Amino acid sequence: MKKGLFAIVLTLVLSLTLVFSLGSGFAANGVASQDNADDQSDSNVMTLATSSAVFTDVPTDAWYAEAIAYCQQNGLMEGTTTTTFEPNAVLSRAMLVTILHRTAGTPSVTGTTSFSDVANGTWYSDAVTWASQNNIISGYGNNRFGTNDPITREQLITILWRYGGNADVASNPSFADIDKVSSWAGDAVAWGSEKDIVNAKDGNQFAPKDNAIRAEAAFMLKQFLSPSIDADASAVYMTTDISAEGLLAIYEALNFKASGNVAVKVHTGESENSNHLRPELIKKLVQSVDGTIVESNTAYGGNRASTAMHLQLAKDHGFTEIANVDIMDADGEIALPVVGGTNLTENFVGASFNDYDFFVILSHFKGHAMGGFGGAIKNISIGIASSGGKSWIHSAGTSKSSPWGGDQDKFLESMAEAGKSVSDSLDGKILYINVMNRLSVDCDCNGNPAEPDMHDIGVLASLDPVALDKACVDLVYAAPDGQSLIARMESRNAIHTLEHGEKIGLGNQTYALVNIDD
Repeated sequence: MKKGLFAIVLTLVLSLTLVFSLGSGFAANGVASQDNADDQSDSNVMTLATSSAVFTDVPTDAWYAEAIAYCQQNGLMEGTTTTTFEPNAVLSRAMLVTILHRTAGTPSVTGTTSFSDVANGTWYSDAVTWASQNNIISGYGNNRFGTNDPITREQLITILWRYGGNADVASNPSFADIDKVSSWAGDAVAWGSEKDIVNAKDGNQFAPKDNAIRAEAAFMLKQFLSPSIDADASAVYMTTDISAEGLLAIYEALNFKASGNVAVKVHTGESENSNHLRPELIKKLVQSVDGTIVESNTAYGGNRASTAMHLQLAKDHGFTEIANVDIMDADGEIALPVVGGTNLTENFVGASFNDYDFFVILSHFKGHAMGGFGGAIKNISIGIASSGGKSWIHSAGTSKSSPWGGDQDKFLESMAEAGKSVSDSLDGKILYINVMNRLSVDCDCNGNPAEPDMHDIGVLASLDPVALDKACVDLVYAAPDGQSLIARMESRNAIHTLEHGEKIGLGNQTYALVNIDD
């Protein structure tokens, strides 16, 4: 996919509900018991679930973290408990075959398998029969399939290769232990290496006879099942459920837990007529992360120009009833360095910015009189900037006393640059949620905004602010009633913020949109 093109990359959201668990009373190989299990004597049984989870034993920077999130979100694999995944546990041969059977749409089968260890009527028997009849799997040669056996790395890649059609290979893998690969797995391993489906272990070892652990299985499954996704695409999750429960669901979909002293950056609104996110909508999310609502004073006057007025307005609007509220520049400002900017070398934020370990950027996506639209990037730049810092951004680094009269494109670029300084300073401890409701052409800083003339769309979330805002912009363009907001964005050259944000490394305009409602 070419970056910057108007496109929404729709991921293959599989209609699977197969999940694997280990918990109290669960089998040691990682499968939970099924209410309707036909074979209660079998140590492997299956359960169904659709929940999202944040796994405490999956570090966000682990090589398998993204793959586990993908498999969990698409119903391929679940946690061993609600909070653990056990990435080093093993996967059985029956489980993998059942995943592929479901991936194929659960085609009906006729007849039965001849394997002596596959009893008819078990949760995996149709899958094994289907896979056998389609030459996807074979047994051990002694009339056994090895139902409960842990699957080895070479078996796993061979089954995926056969499922994919026994593709020809054009190169030989460079694994140091390639001579240890069984003859029947050679082409499959070469294919997996060529397609980046398999990962090498230490010393460039493939380790063909090692059992495939859950982390490795998740990695191979993601690499195999999502080849159409641009390798550079950032994940953006979406739900049409604009409710307190929908906000929690989209947060959980990110599989990235806010921890430590958490700040929730949200616009508290200029007046009760503003279209800002209401406390009753955000309460559950804010309290679930034990967050403090943070804001900064304005540079243009109004009801939020001083700390006292700002705190009173937050109270009047009900925000102090759901969480503590901190006006971050109440005691001054600090400077953050801007790396790679063309207009700014520093960005000024409230002095209490460094009091927080993690930021949840909770934005109301809508139009904006100066930026064209306001979303995640505006919220981490203008929204977090001190009063003087807001003028600094608006003027592209020429004034801390007046936000007026600056060059439009330089202002847009400066928003992206200021946002990058915030993101860089937090070193990844930040996530972004945009709520696409009350889609007025005017910002929440307008006390008498234009009434929205388009329908609400949903809630989106990402770890990439550029991708998130780009997805929201694209959804407005795709809407049948988005003409007013489109006109506002185009009149301000709003897309330039995203272009510059991508250019300086704030994020990526290429994204994969994952609908968690499916």
